Amino acid sequence: MIEFKEVTKRYSTGQIALYNVNLKMRAGEMIFITGHSGAGKSTLLKLIALLERPSKGQVSVGGKPLNKLTRSQIPAYRRRIGFIFQDPHLLYDRSIFDNVAIPLLISGMGTAEIKRRVHAALDKVGLIHKEKHFPLMLSAGERQRVGIARAVVNRPTVILADEPTGNLDPELAQDIMYTFAQFNELGATVLIASHDHALVERMQKRTIMLRKVE
Repeated sequence: MIEFKEVTKRYSTGQIALYNVNLKMRAGEMIFITGHSGAGKSTLLKLIALLERPSKGQVSVGGKPLNKLTRSQIPAYRRRIGFIFQDPHLLYDRSIFDNVAIPLLISGMGTAEIKRRVHAALDKVGLIHKEKHFPLMLSAGERQRVGIARAVVNRPTVILADEPTGNLDPELAQDIMYTFAQFNELGATVLIASHDHALVERMQKRTIMLRKVE
């Protein structure tokens, strides 16, 4: 489903974020990417989401090389990807419902379908009862759940999470990881970058460690 073939990413500063990475991930798999800060975890996820391009090598998703996608095909491809950041970047002047609805509004979806999908996404993360609240009325863990709901409201086939539990206490972090596992059980391919080795070990999923290029 996702394949890296001899992928290297070098930034204009000369920094090498990834060097000669080879990786195969099956559709429906849940994998953790670990490694010290600067090892390239975030870069790897951004290459899959087409937020970055490799300097060398090839990234393929669903058997199609991403470098073959035309500019007009990229928006449709990105709608298949749900990306969760450590900071969910919520709009604090919008309700929880409106925050989750943003991707659907951008895609031009009708009002009735937007309402149905937002309610379904909030229900999956246990926040349907707080749809009219605003972000500052929620805890850190709840705000992270809103970010997850927004990422999955388009029903993506691939979910990417970049240190999604970095700002949470251990109990909340475990809870968020189980939320990802539930989406994986529903068929989504899930790739999570995390430095929390103890939490990753408890999840008992395939783990890939990246090492920083010196």
